[in-house]
Amino acid sequence: MTGEEGTVPLATETQTLQDTAPPTAFRFTDLDLRDPHVFVSLLGCRDVTDTPLVGFSVNGQVNTNLTTDADGDTYLDFSPVLVFRPLAQGQASGPVDVGTADCSLATPTACHPDETPLTASTATNASTGTCLDVLPGTTNGYTPGITAATGPCFSTGDQTLHIQLSGIPITLVHAQFGATYNADPATGLVNGILRGFISEADANATVLPTTLPLVGGKPLSKILPGGTGACATASAKDTLADGTVGWWFYLNYVASPVAWSDTTP
Repeated sequence: MTGEEGTVPLATETQTLQDTAPPTAFRFTDLDLRDPHVFVSLLGCRDVTDTPLVGFSVNGQVNTNLTTDADGDTYLDFSPVLVFRPLAQGQASGPVDVGTADCSLATPTACHPDETPLTASTATNASTGTCLDVLPGTTNGYTPGITAATGPCFSTGDQTLHIQLSGIPITLVHAQFGATYNADPATGLVNGILRGFISEADANATVLPTTLPLVGGKPLSKILPGGTGACATASAKDTLADGTVGWWFYLNYVASPVAWSDTTP
C-alpha cells in the first residue's frame, strides 16, 4: 500500500497483523549441553555431560525433565518456550518472547506462562546463511559438536536468561536463541542453538542444590573446566571483551509447536 488517501500505510498493516494474529509457540522437546562439559571427581575425573555416572548425566537429566512430571503437578518439569507474536517468517523481523512455561503432561501439550515472566525479544530472520553460530575461540572440541542455526532461520536479541539445567540454576548474559525453520510456515524448529555467558564470579556464587547426585552442594564453578577446585585439568574459560572471565555456554535444541494461552488457569 502506498499511504495515499483511502489506503493504509504498509507499516500500519504490518503492525495490525502483529497486533491481531495469534501467537505461535514452540516448546523444546530436546535440549543438550554441548560446551563446556561438566566434570565430577569420583574414582577419577569423570565427564558426566552425556555419560551417566551413578545413574546421572547432565543431558540425560535435562531431557528426563523435558518429558516427565516428577512432582505430580500435571505439568512437565521443564518447558523452555519461544512464543512468536506472530510467526513472521516472511518479514525481516518480528516479536518473540522467550523463557519457560507451564506445559501440560497430557497430550496434545498446551502451555501458559509460569511464575517467571517471559522476556520480550526480537527474532531476526534470514532465508539463507547462518543466523547463530559459535564465537571464534570459545569452544573446546567436545563430541558431538555444536550445530549452528542456518537458513531459513532466525536469531533473537541479546538478553539475560535464567535457566535450570538438571536442577542447576544458571544465569546467562548476552544470551541468544537461534534455529532453522523446518518449513514455511514452520511446524518445528531444528538446528536450535542457545548461547550465553556466565561469569566466573556468578559461577562461584551459584551453589548447586543438595538434592542433585554427585554435584549437590558444590559451587557451579567446581564442575566446570578451569573453575576453582575443578578436577578437569584443561581449562575451558573464556574472556569477554571487557575482561570478564567465565564460560560461554552452548546448547542445541529442537522444538515443536504447542497450543499457547496468555492466561494462567
